[in-house]
Amino acid sequence: MGFGIVSSSSESDIENESTVEDRLGNCEVCGANKAIYTCPRCEVKTCCLDCVRIHKAELECNGIRDRTKFVRVKDFTNTDLLNDYRLLEECARFVYSVKKDEKKRFTRIDKDLPIHLYKLKLAARKRGTVLQFLARNFTRNAINTTKLDFKKNLIYWRIEWIFPSIDGNPLKFIDEKCAENKKISDLLDKYLNPDVLPFEGSRSLGYYRSAGLSGVKVLLKSEKVKGSHRKFFELDPSESLCENLSGKCIIEYPIVFVVLKDHAYNFDIITPVFTEDEFDYHNKIEDNPAIREDISVSSEPQSKRKRVLLTEKIAQERKKEIEKEVKEHRKKQPKNLLFTTGYSSEESIHTDTEDEVIK
Repeated sequence: MGFGIVSSSSESDIENESTVEDRLGNCEVCGANKAIYTCPRCEVKTCCLDCVRIHKAELECNGIRDRTKFVRVKDFTNTDLLNDYRLLEECARFVYSVKKDEKKRFTRIDKDLPIHLYKLKLAARKRGTVLQFLARNFTRNAINTTKLDFKKNLIYWRIEWIFPSIDGNPLKFIDEKCAENKKISDLLDKYLNPDVLPFEGSRSLGYYRSAGLSGVKVLLKSEKVKGSHRKFFELDPSESLCENLSGKCIIEYPIVFVVLKDHAYNFDIITPVFTEDEFDYHNKIEDNPAIREDISVSSEPQSKRKRVLLTEKIAQERKKEIEKEVKEHRKKQPKNLLFTTGYSSEESIHTDTEDEVIK
């Protein structure tokens, strides 16, 4: 009996294989054998592992099923419904894990910043500087030491000084605590003054120390500007750090390039994006929801309002002058008092028409 059972099961397996081969048809790669496998992504029928590898190389297929592939309603089955449900469950789990992760909890667009960063951002805004923060898992955020002294109401910035060198390896120096009320020239004195006590890496600053402060340009790396990786703002060494950062956007901390004036042509120097007045106007819009609603409700944006050209203004003024001269000329003309009492018929016609136009 045992042999009879084995023989019956083997016969059923053979029948199932034959039905699968008949259903899939011939191999779409070689065309010589019956197809056994179906690619989950492109649904190409193959017969062996070699044909699978050939179809992946020719069609650049990775063999992974596309979970967001379009399916027609008439072809939609319970299996597709179950796959979509599992995909939504995975997305929900991912979102929940991101919310739970403390490193990804605070981002530069999230308003729920820690209290000390929120106060620092407000203090920078009052000084005309847009300060933004990266997520906690970024290195630039982890090493940032910029802070606000609440008692003195003073911001101490972390500054990264970069001195481009001839050999292509720039020199980098970092100041962890730079007071905002200090001038740029005072902050650069220890790097450009040859009489200062030597420190690590100071020997490589020979070219800059020989040029002095008058022979270099201080450039701030731009942020939130199109092509910002190669655009810079020029800073005034005679002004304070706070005045130089006003009207500019800073991400975490400023990155300042100190370059020789002879090499300044290699840098794309641009003007600040915002002036102080424009920055205050944008802050008022952000802080006052009523202004924001008025702007959104208005049918025509401010940038698209019709502006009167200078030529039109000159033409209108010229027209008024001509009308004034015509009126004065009419007053000087002699009046015909023969048929009218005080005014000529011609003048009365003109005055009547003028009154109608004014009305």
